[in-house]
Amino acid sequence: MNLNLQLTLSNPTHIDTKTARERIEAVSEAKKPLIDQLDEIANKKSLTKKEQELIPLVREQFEKGDLQRDKDGPLTKAEVMRIGKKLKHQQNLELRKQRIDELLRSKPDNFYVLTDDSELAQFIDDLDAECMLQRQEWAGRWDELGVTSLIAWDTETTGTDWFLDMTVGYSCWLPLQEIGFYLPFTHLSGIDEINGNQIPYKYQMQDESKQLTRSKFLTAIKPYMENPNEGKSWHFGATRFDLHMGLNDGIEIKGCVFDSLNAMHLLNENEESYGLKRLVQKYGKYFGIDHKIYTFEDLFSKCSPAPFNIEIVGIYAILDVLYGWKLTEWQIKMMIQTDNLWQCNTLIDSKLPETDVFLQRTGFNVDLEALNQLNIEFENQLKNAEKGLFDFYNINDSFVRKMSETINQKKIKDWQAKQKERINKWNERKNKIESSIKEVEVQGKTHLKKYSNLTSQLKKHLEKKPVLATVENYPNHISGFSLTNSNHKAYLIYDHLGIKDITPEFEIGKSRSTSKAVLEKYFEKESALKPLSEVSKYEKLITTYTRSIPNNIDVDGRLHSLFDATGTKTGRYASKSYSGRSIDVYKELKNEYGGYN
Repeated sequence: MNLNLQLTLSNPTHIDTKTARERIEAVSEAKKPLIDQLDEIANKKSLTKKEQELIPLVREQFEKGDLQRDKDGPLTKAEVMRIGKKLKHQQNLELRKQRIDELLRSKPDNFYVLTDDSELAQFIDDLDAECMLQRQEWAGRWDELGVTSLIAWDTETTGTDWFLDMTVGYSCWLPLQEIGFYLPFTHLSGIDEINGNQIPYKYQMQDESKQLTRSKFLTAIKPYMENPNEGKSWHFGATRFDLHMGLNDGIEIKGCVFDSLNAMHLLNENEESYGLKRLVQKYGKYFGIDHKIYTFEDLFSKCSPAPFNIEIVGIYAILDVLYGWKLTEWQIKMMIQTDNLWQCNTLIDSKLPETDVFLQRTGFNVDLEALNQLNIEFENQLKNAEKGLFDFYNINDSFVRKMSETINQKKIKDWQAKQKERINKWNERKNKIESSIKEVEVQGKTHLKKYSNLTSQLKKHLEKKPVLATVENYPNHISGFSLTNSNHKAYLIYDHLGIKDITPEFEIGKSRSTSKAVLEKYFEKESALKPLSEVSKYEKLITTYTRSIPNNIDVDGRLHSLFDATGTKTGRYASKSYSGRSIDVYKELKNEYGGYN
């Protein structure tokens, strides 16, 4: 028997070498020990500082043998970051637990957290006694502030919205008696998480936990709070905020004559941080506080204090007013010793909070019809100013091309280098195809399909001939001059007009700035920039006022601005529009938790 065996081999027409190589590399990577893969990720230069901080947490878990991966296969940066963030979250939670436990263990005997309405009468007696003691022992000490006593206060609130949030409790420090109080009345139970931040059960406000009745406390404290002769000091710039909170509570707080944030700006306008805890940690050695101080986030993360155990919040709140008081005494001492800072504070700063809050709360009536007419007028003036600018500086196609070549100089050089590489590769491919065609012609095989394929390839290849690597052929040239583009304005100022760069006077380490501060300085002394100054003037009038104001009118038909005496480095008043939460959020809170009961 004859066996006729025929084999048909399938020869793949195309092998994707890149894909194959990637698969081989992936298999090879997966076989590497995980610790080596982690080291490679840790050594990536692209890691940010925060990402670098997560690596040791993942490494520690791996060394313990507790690393819980999302999936099998090679370790990726994305997976390491996910694991690291989860471990960081758990670590922060454990640290907060430790800090809270330490806080509870170390509660001083002179810290009082009141939870029963029957304790209110004694508290008011202690408050009155403090005011009387100060009149006797510190007689005349606060005359320049226009008050006869000064007590440190603070509020804990449901949030930071000046008009919609509610107070959770008040805290105060009575300096001569050396006692502190926390008076809670709106803590909420049954909340175990806020914004992804877990609140362990044992630190939560419980249903059965007692607190003061809101209406009874506010009624008891109102006469003192509305007495302008009894001075109140607030901290971390909270004066204006707490005055708003008082108005939300139905109390018009008077006698708010000191704010430690404003005072610190007077003493040193170059602090790295103006947070109360940071300042006390830095300067506390001068007034008897040299231990570790925890910030709000150290204990509560980014949560409201409302869902937390009253004792925890109470100790924290009393420490706050104690630190605030100690800082206040030291600040006053420093201001008295330094030039006329104390006079500046007593004659000006001490009068600002109540005035600011009155202005913020009252708001401004706006004639929208007149404002619209102004907007039309200013927009016409802006168009004329822009046309005048283009004419004055002769901004035409030639100007724009020169600007493009200057701004894109590095990009153009990079493109030219890459384009030359593309041209060389194109020529190599062309020569190779032509060589193959010539070889077939020499062999006399022009009748074969191979020949027609090669000639077809050459034709298509010639159609894709890259352009020469000249500046003119750069594909991303700027097509027009725009006054809203800072690079275009910088070219006009520094390259076209050749004006001396004064940016380092305003921003260390920077150059060619077109910031508001730098431009204003140029406009004062550079006559060549007058057309740009005219455009800038009308742009500011339109964007800051005539277009912006109608969009910021509140539901009462008025414009409400928030003022800040420390908001600018120049000492001028800063203001910004109020951007609170939707009124629906407030209604939901009121319906769910009973509002102002």
